[in-house]
Amino acid sequence: MSPNGSGVEGPTWAMLKATEQDTGASVADTPLFEAALTAARMAEPYPELLAASSHLLAIGRKPSPPGAVS
Repeated sequence: MSPNGSGVEGPTWAMLKATEQDTGASVADTPLFEAALTAARMAEPYPELLAASSHLLAIGRKPSPPGAVS
């Protein structure tokens, strides 16, 4: 079984960070943040967009020994 990976922030993380730095205000609980979450969810099934996130989460499973019941 191959490992799975997901972007933690999604492709719009840089826009959110720049907005917070430029305005000095948090974007949490704003329509902009909700749109960024939607974009991250839409990008999730496309592995080629993983590089758009600044952090990645890798998920792997250890194979069961031969004869083990899972």
